[in-house]
Amino acid sequence: MQCEDLLTLPVVSDNCEPIGVLYRYEFFERVMLGRYGYGFSLNYRKRAKDVMREDFIAIEGSLTLEEAGSIVSTQLDESYHIDIIVTRRNTYRGILPIRTLLYFLSQKTIRLAKETNPLTGLPGNWSIRGEVEKRLSQGESFEVIYIDLNDFKPFNDHYGFEAGDRVIQIVGETLMKVAENFPCAWLGHIGGDDFVVVVSSGMGEPFCETLIKKFEKRLPEIHSPDDFQKGYYESLDRQGKLQKFPLLSLSCAIVPSENFNSYGELSSRATELKKFVKRISKEQRRSFYMRDRRRPQSLSML
Repeated sequence: MQCEDLLTLPVVSDNCEPIGVLYRYEFFERVMLGRYGYGFSLNYRKRAKDVMREDFIAIEGSLTLEEAGSIVSTQLDESYHIDIIVTRRNTYRGILPIRTLLYFLSQKTIRLAKETNPLTGLPGNWSIRGEVEKRLSQGESFEVIYIDLNDFKPFNDHYGFEAGDRVIQIVGETLMKVAENFPCAWLGHIGGDDFVVVVSSGMGEPFCETLIKKFEKRLPEIHSPDDFQKGYYESLDRQGKLQKFPLLSLSCAIVPSENFNSYGELSSRATELKKFVKRISKEQRRSFYMRDRRRPQSLSML
């Protein structure tokens, strides 16, 4: 960055702690020029601390852009186009131009808007990965739940895509309702009938139990009265043969953070576990959840 790009000049103490700022254009206009052009003659012996402003914004360099944006939005004086002082343990480290911060935040907002699922309003793959990687980098202990519907394709074939879209909305609504009782729960929608939930360590199984109970209460509005009464509906399977399918159910695969070291490893473990859970769920003709209890080196045990 060139010096002429800076709008704010920091003033620091002997131990490099920020104590004030000089706003570039204000400094030249008020201090160097003055009201009648005698500013330099009147002020040249003054120290920087005598003419600086003390109402500056400083943030710790370890903050994320979102955290920085939140702080700046509450402190920003709209009468100034300022830069932000970046510190490390109250020691001056550099300058963050506010236009740069706003640019990156706006780009992220645009990207989030593009990937937000229109049916559920939940964030998609990019946000899911970001949430998992953020918690990993912070050393948190958490669990990731992969959720999908069993036999969703034959349901769509039988009831139509409009009914299928409504089911996706119902799953999203149910997830949000359940999440209200689980602090720090984070919801994502991969797409179609695939969802992801991130919860605190030990909360995966209680979350799944609550989710399944609430989802099953909505089965009467998902199926026709006759099908709900019978407990099944008829539709074509992938080979084009007419089959009896049970009422919709959920498969939930829970992967604790101690079982993976990266988002890629999580995806691999979750995919394999989900296939296993789905097979059991279909065999038992009901919703089912399972926690991944394998050690990292025993990935192929299932």
